[in-house]
Amino acid sequence: MMIKSTNLANARLMDFYQVMNLTAVYLDKEDITGLQLTDVVAAFKMAFSDLDKAVKQGQKTGFTAELITLDDSRDNIFTGFNGALDNMTRFPDKEIAQSAAKLQIITEKYGKGITRLPQREESAVLTSIVAELRSSDNMALLQKTGLTLWVDKLAEANTEFDLLYASRTEKEAEFITGLTRTERANTQAAFEKLTRAIEAYAYINGEANYKALAEKINTEVANVKQASKARATSNKNNGKTA
Repeated sequence: MMIKSTNLANARLMDFYQVMNLTAVYLDKEDITGLQLTDVVAAFKMAFSDLDKAVKQGQKTGFTAELITLDDSRDNIFTGFNGALDNMTRFPDKEIAQSAAKLQIITEKYGKGITRLPQREESAVLTSIVAELRSSDNMALLQKTGLTLWVDKLAEANTEFDLLYASRTEKEAEFITGLTRTERANTQAAFEKLTRAIEAYAYINGEANYKALAEKINTEVANVKQASKARATSNKNNGKTA
């Protein structure tokens, strides 16, 4: 099977929303007519549009607006830091450029798309990156490149997000989950029909033209399922229910 899983029952709403949103983005980049997916894509987008409206209606209550702002803030800082770091690898002073290159190896080993990870998974990754960058050896490199403040601001933004997330998530989740229950179910059903259509037409027409889209969907679903699994394990270890 090209699509490995569509089961997102255990995913939190915003993680589910992220997968659907990114799927819609990926579909916009494909030749939907050529892939013979016009009708199922239209149905999926209609269902997701209803979910999107319901989520945004929930955000107007103020429950999630600040969290989204803080998440955007840390994403911007991390993106800016990576850009500044990349620029420093081209610095005319060889020693500074080499210091930046060593720091870049650290950030790159965590993979691309960190700012697209589910929120709590992103928090964990950013925490690990900051801790590694702040080790005694790497602090010297940061100071050499003049990028220490970037890391300080990233740590500050990530901590601020986590604190607010911990204090508000339960209340927010209960409210918006109730508000969007029907829309989520409809979007899940449309998503499953979409993936079945991808499988069917790939079987008929050959997998080549469908492979890239399928792999993108697989990656997004896998990221969220892994986050849900890690959360369930953490809750179990802490004596809580998932």
